Amino acid sequence: MNIDVSNDDKNYLSELKNDKTKFSKLYDKYWNNLFAIAFHKCRDQSMAEDCVQDVFLSLLNHKNPASIENLEAYLTKAVKYAILRAIYKYNRMQYLDEYPDDSEMVERAVEDAIEEKNLKEHLFNKVEELPKQCRIIFKSSRQDYLSNDEIAEKMNISKRTVENQLSKALKVLRDYLSIIFYFF
Repeated sequence: MNIDVSNDDKNYLSELKNDKTKFSKLYDKYWNNLFAIAFHKCRDQSMAEDCVQDVFLSLLNHKNPASIENLEAYLTKAVKYAILRAIYKYNRMQYLDEYPDDSEMVERAVEDAIEEKNLKEHLFNKVEELPKQCRIIFKSSRQDYLSNDEIAEKMNISKRTVENQLSKALKVLRDYLSIIFYFF
C-alpha cells in the first residue's frame, strides 16, 4: 500500500469512538487499497469485500484504537489474516458439504480450536514473563507491527539492540514451545 501516512490517522484514531465521521474518513482513505490486497490474495470479490468490512468493524470495536502506532501496517496485516481465516473457513465448509457425516473431523476441529486457544494463552503468559525491555520490543514488533527502525527510534536505542532483543524473545518462545510440544 502506498498511502501517505499522516498524523491525521492518530488524531482520527483517538476520536474514533466519539466521532463516526473520523471512522468514515479512515474508511475512505484505506478501503480501496485494503480491498486490492484482499482480492489479490483470494481472487474472490465477495470474500475480499467481507474481509475488509470485518477489519473495519474490528477497528471500530477495538478497545483502544489510539494505541495503534501504525494504522496502515495494522490494517494491512489484519486484512491478510482475515483472508487466511476466510479461506480456511471456506475450505472447511466445502469439506463439510462434501463429507457431511464426518463427525470425527468436526470433533477434531473443536479440539484443535481449544488447543490453539490454550497455546495462545501459554504464549501470552510467557511473553509477559520476558524482561521489560525485551517484552516491550517484542510487543511493538508483533502486536503494533512496528519495524525495527521504528522501535529503535521510539525507544531511543540502536537498531542492533532491537534485533538482539527480538532474537532473545524468539529464542525464549521457541524453547518454551519445544518443551510444550515435547510433553504433548
